[in-house]
Formats: sequence, C-alpha cells, structure tokens
Amino acid sequence: MKKILIIADGLFAKSFIDKLYGLRSNLHHYVVISNDKDIIDTKNSFENFTYHHFDPTSLSRLKAVISGYFSQFIIIMQNEVDAIASYENLRQISTKTDIVFLNLWNIKHEGMSEDKHLEFVDNNSIISTHFVGHLPDMPSLADNIGLGQGEIMEVKVPIGSSYMYRHLSSLQQKRWRIALIYRSGELLLPSNSLMIRPNDTLLIVGDPQALHAVYRSIKREPGQFPSPFGSNIYVFLDMKVMNDQRMQKIVANALYLHENLSNKRLIFRVINPTFNPTFKMLKEIHEEKISVVIDYMTADNSQIIADISNNDIGFVITDDGYFNKFKHFFYMLKLPVLKLGERDFSEIKQGAILSDGKENIENQSAVIMDIASQLKMEIKLYYFNVKNTKDEDITEHFESISSLFEKDISIENSKKNPLLKLSQIDTMLQFITFDEHLLKGGLSTLLSTSISRHYGKMKKNAQLFIPASS
Repeated sequence: MKKILIIADGLFAKSFIDKLYGLRSNLHHYVVISNDKDIIDTKNSFENFTYHHFDPTSLSRLKAVISGYFSQFIIIMQNEVDAIASYENLRQISTKTDIVFLNLWNIKHEGMSEDKHLEFVDNNSIISTHFVGHLPDMPSLADNIGLGQGEIMEVKVPIGSSYMYRHLSSLQQKRWRIALIYRSGELLLPSNSLMIRPNDTLLIVGDPQALHAVYRSIKREPGQFPSPFGSNIYVFLDMKVMNDQRMQKIVANALYLHENLSNKRLIFRVINPTFNPTFKMLKEIHEEKISVVIDYMTADNSQIIADISNNDIGFVITDDGYFNKFKHFFYMLKLPVLKLGERDFSEIKQGAILSDGKENIENQSAVIMDIASQLKMEIKLYYFNVKNTKDEDITEHFESISSLFEKDISIENSKKNPLLKLSQIDTMLQFITFDEHLLKGGLSTLLSTSISRHYGKMKKNAQLFIPASS
C-alpha cells in the first residue's frame, strides 16, 4: 500500500477528495492536509484516509506530518501564493518525490519548469478540451463515448504490476478486452504475441464492473499473496474424518504460513470436535490475528462456502486425503488450495513448475513468483517438450518477471518427462493450474498426455492448486 499526500483547499479540492473517498479504494493510504475545515471530513473518514488541519505553508508543520516514504504529493489549492509555497516546502522535504500540481494560473515560476518530478495539471486545458468534445465532427473523450457508464478505461501499468511481462495470449479477457497499448509515444495494436511492459498504458473496454476488477489487478503490487483472492488463510478440520497426526501437521504448517505470508488473519474451523492434543492446542491459541471456531452443530463441510464469503478468504490449506476426497468441492471454491505433502513447509526450499506447453502458465506466474518471493524459495520450470524446441514466450516471460520479484528462476528444457525423477522427491512445492481437466480420473487420466493431469505422481510434495481464471 502506497502513501500519497494531498494538500488541498477550495471547492475543486473538496470535490476531488469526495470523489476519491467515494471510490472506497484501499490500494493506497491518503494523507490529506488542509486549512479548510470543509475538506477535513472526519465523520466519514475511511480507514485509509488520515486528515490534518493546519496551514501547509508552514514548513515545520509539514515536516512533522511527512515522516517516512511517500509515493506522491498532490497539490490542489485555490491560492497561487499558497500553492507555490506548499510546493517549495515539499521540495525542501523531498527533491525526488513526484508532485502533481493543479495549475490554475499558467505558472512559469523559476525552477519549477526544470523540475523533472513535477507534473502540471492545467485546469483550463482540461475544461476547454471537454467543451471541444461537444462540438460537431470533433473527437470525443472516453467518458462521452458509448454508454458513458465507464465501459472505456485507460490504465497505466506500474512497475511491480502482476500484468508486467505477460503476453496478451495469457490473459483471460472475459467481459473485457485490451483495445490499444501506448508505449513510449507509440500506438501498438494488440496481438497474442505482444508482451505488456512496465509503464505501458492500456486502453481497455468492456463491462464496467469487469474493468474495475482488471484495474485493481493491474495495480496490485508484488508481495501481497493471498491477495487478490482474499486477505485471510482458512483451515477446515473435521475431527471425525482426520486423525490427530494429520490435524497437528495441518495446524503446524498453517501457523508457519501465517507467519510468513502477507495475509491478515488465520481462521480455523473445527467440526465434530473431540478431545485430543490438536483440540487442546487450538484452544490454547489466543493471538489477535488467529481465530479458532469450534463448531458443535455442523457435521460436514457445508459451512466452508459461508466462511469464505463472510471472511474474505483467499487461501485454503488441507492435506492429501481430504483434497482428493473433496476435489470437486475445492475446485468450485475458485481459490488457491494448498495440499500439504510429507514434509513440513519449513523444510521446503524450492518451487517447481511442470509444463508441456499446454498449460497457461503465464496466467498464474505472478501468484507463483509472489509466493516464492515471500517464502524465499528458489523456482525451477521443468519444460517437457518431446520435440525439444524452446518455447520462446514462456522463457521470455519468466526471465522478465523473475527480475521484477528479484527471484531467479532456472528453466530446464528436456525431452524426458520430469515426472520420472521428481516423483521420488518430497522437498518441493509444486504449482499446478487448477482447471476442470484435473477433475477427471480413471482411464482418461492414465491415457492423458497432459503433464498436469498426472499430479498424483508428485503427491509426496506439497502442491498448490491455483485457479485457472486467476
């Protein structure tokens, strides 16, 4: 979450703050400084808004508030002298932080024109352009095209986005499409082989709700898993089905992951409770960010769906026996599901991706690299290709995204099926695309040439099943 400072006064600033607050976006934390009491709206303050009421032309007061790193400063003021004074104060505090400055006066202040980290927003130019859009035979702005309901959106891909270094063919563009890409002043028409790069501007069209979801996904920063699926980790324990040894292992690994991932809470639900060491261990947990629900009324896993809906669950942990018994149910959840292996998670130091070119690996790569980065795992891609030809798209993608997460990835391209040697190893975390083909069993799996269908041969290892639509 980035911190953004807003210095504001006047009607235009109040309108901007109100609209920003109305978006209910929790991507960033906004610190608002104003001498205008009408802007300091503490009654309706959202959790990621902080308000300060004082004169921003006071350098000492600004220094007291601006502690730590801010991604951006925004100045929206109605008095020219105060606006320039606030700008100069901010530059004394930080010389390189980007400043967005509302320019109502066509300012040509000495030094400001040479500031490479200053962007002027010309209010007069914006209004005149809007009026020109109403003239006949003139191009229209995006908000005046089509239904005018937000079905056209322009999004800049930030450094650190999960969309960086992805080919367009890897994106499941359902209910939305990338219409154009702008890069370094050039217009690029979309094609399957085109790769999205940092600072590209995407013109996307589609259903307004889908576009907002895409926007949040594009702006998501690394190191956030289990986001964007949810904020919390969920563990379901059926003491009638699972023995004490199984449950203790699940609990211990869940606690380890809770300590090492960026989730907010760890939630245990226990059904069919019996008095055993696991029950006693759970009852003794009294940590603020861990919830233990002992359910004496429910006899099956029907409560899982309600728990996921009500608790912002983004990640589910289970073991091999329970996963295989309820595989169709876990698939229906559309969440990452971790099936534990024989080793404790603390012993796992390498992640493995197995591919024969049939899986849409790029679609899950940001999640994979995010997890590996947080858990300090090495990553290896085993590319099984009987024709022994290198898949340039996969290689280019992973080599590029590895630099984003500062995580090296090695790629092994071989004509030999990697399952033959990896099935004897139990110290890896295997990443698997959780699509409907994995639900099929029996003879169809035995005869399948898809390497992911044979995930059962790697059951000694921990396996993370990532939804195909992520």
